[in-house]
Amino acid sequence: MFGSSRARRHDIPDGQLFKAVGGGTWEYTGPAPTVAPEPHARLVRPGDPRTIKIISMDALTDTSLFERVS
Repeated sequence: MFGSSRARRHDIPDGQLFKAVGGGTWEYTGPAPTVAPEPHARLVRPGDPRTIKIISMDALTDTSLFERVS
């Protein structure tokens, strides 16, 4: 795809928790369908699946923004 980031594979398992730096905890529930050329992730609040956040995979994997919770 002409070097787009969509070709890059992010190995994040469903259910992986992330803590936003200076914020709350979010659960990865899989890729989010968007019209943007770069891949996005669908996150929900643990215990509240109606609270959804869509964020680029690049932002989610940026350790200055999010940390994986083991």
